Amino acid sequence: MSLGVLAATPAAAEEKVPTPQAKAAARSFADEGWNLYTAGRYEEALKAFREAEAKVHAPTFLLMVARCYVKLGRLLDARAAYQTILDEKLAASAPPAFTEAQFTARKERADLELRIPTVEVAIKGAVQEVREVTLDGLPIPLSTPVQRDPGEHTLVVHVSGRRPLTKSIRLQEEARERVELDQAALGALPRTARLEFAPDQRSTGAGQVPGGRSTDGTSGAAGWFTPDRRTAVLVGGSAAAGLGLAAGAICTVLANGRASDAARLEAELVEQGNGSALCPGADPAQCARLKDATLAKVELSNAAFWSFVAGGAIGVGTLAYGIVTMRPAAPTPSIRLTPLLDRDTAGLSLAGKF
Repeated sequence: MSLGVLAATPAAAEEKVPTPQAKAAARSFADEGWNLYTAGRYEEALKAFREAEAKVHAPTFLLMVARCYVKLGRLLDARAAYQTILDEKLAASAPPAFTEAQFTARKERADLELRIPTVEVAIKGAVQEVREVTLDGLPIPLSTPVQRDPGEHTLVVHVSGRRPLTKSIRLQEEARERVELDQAALGALPRTARLEFAPDQRSTGAGQVPGGRSTDGTSGAAGWFTPDRRTAVLVGGSAAAGLGLAAGAICTVLANGRASDAARLEAELVEQGNGSALCPGADPAQCARLKDATLAKVELSNAAFWSFVAGGAIGVGTLAYGIVTMRPAAPTPSIRLTPLLDRDTAGLSLAGKF
């Protein structure tokens, strides 16, 4: 394609006529793009032709954009650019170069279609166990060829209860790849670790085993329910809860002490003032000490309150964790809770095996 054709006048279908400045800028970008294209610098040429198209729309610019995509191996982007040219309705007064660009785009697009590689994934056996198949992170249907650009691609097969199968695929132009997986290959995948309960504790689904074990033979999710981890959490949580409650008790004792100091100082001021004490009119030093004692009492009381809250919350959380992760020994624990209501007694009766 000659440089003169690239710098043709804008499409007659455009309602807004470009300014002379826009035409000059588009011509400059087109000249730059052509020089870069002939020099084999396709990435830079693509940028220049897109800049030219942004200044003045012309099918000739888009044709070069599509050709740059082809040279870069981005065949799907090239096909989309060709299709944009073909979808445009040219006016009867459109320049011949634009009509020729459409004719060329139709031919080159047909040739390109044969070069786009495809990959098809087929699975023999229990397809229902396959939750999803993705190619480069995008879901694809089974037993259906999908088009992708040439190059490296990542196929991931997600199977229920097992770790994903990841496979690298390299596609060449015109390739028609077919990846076949059978039940044996999927069944050999490692099982994922997840907590599952005994049949008499919770409803059992596919792949579950008794005793609160995961399907791969390890304890609960991510090892949080292993004996060592459970012991560490229970001991650490209990210690933290104890420290919180101890801090609350200490702060309470100190707050009571400061309250006693404040009461004593106030009584002394009342005595000095013959039955009344007005600060700061009374003894300034005594008033300052009273103020400090009062503020210290409030701060220590607040610290005690929040220490009790934190310690209690940690204790409750630790207790809940201990209950949830507790593994019952055979026979399976059974608990019966019966309300007791009569004239002299009210309460709950807890019975069962522990």
